[in-house]
Amino acid sequence: MSTAVPPAVTTSGRAPTSIRDPLTSPRAIVIAGAIVVLHIAALVGLSQLRNAPEKATIEPTTFTATIIPLTPAPTPPQPAPPKPQPEPPKPRVTPPPPKPRVQPRNAITQKAEPVAPAPQPTPAAPVQNAAPTPPAPPAPTPAPAPSGPIEGLAVKCEEPRVVYPTQSRRVGEEGTVTLRLVIDTRGVVASANVIKSSGFSRLDQAARTAALAMRCAPPMQNGRAVEAAATKPFNFNLND
Repeated sequence: MSTAVPPAVTTSGRAPTSIRDPLTSPRAIVIAGAIVVLHIAALVGLSQLRNAPEKATIEPTTFTATIIPLTPAPTPPQPAPPKPQPEPPKPRVTPPPPKPRVQPRNAITQKAEPVAPAPQPTPAAPVQNAAPTPPAPPAPTPAPAPSGPIEGLAVKCEEPRVVYPTQSRRVGEEGTVTLRLVIDTRGVVASANVIKSSGFSRLDQAARTAALAMRCAPPMQNGRAVEAAATKPFNFNLND
């Protein structure tokens, strides 16, 4: 279809100006082409949606399962043991009859001699019961331990160290002191008592001090240590 172009308008003093049709401009053509393309794309999309296959709807199915226990297979019966077969009877062997003995005509028959009777055994003499063994004598009872020190035992002691008192030397005191000593089971002098004085107390005390410092062997009686008592003299002489 042709479009009428209006005549140019002229103004006095200027050149005539041409007016373009807006439908024939490049911009309008581009817009029109874009619209056509969009329409075509929309038609293609609709046709694809119509031709697309409908998706199948899967409905869930519910079912109930029952557990059945397994029944064990029956045990096959065991075969019966074979019956023992009876042994066949053994044939009985019949011995042949004995042959009759033929006696010779001239055989001499001997008379059997009488057999002497066996002597009767002599009865054994009765066994007399043995005399019972006398019981063993009881063990001797050990002698009781003595209640006090034993007198008269030989006791070995070291030589005492007697110190002469200085004051006794100055005044001229001398004499003999006899002591009774008690020695215990360890060999220690347990006591020293004056049984005969020298007449001077200083000499008696010096003798007792020396006796108590002595060491002796343990007194022995019947293989065991005992407490013993003994006497010992102590001499104080100014000339020694």
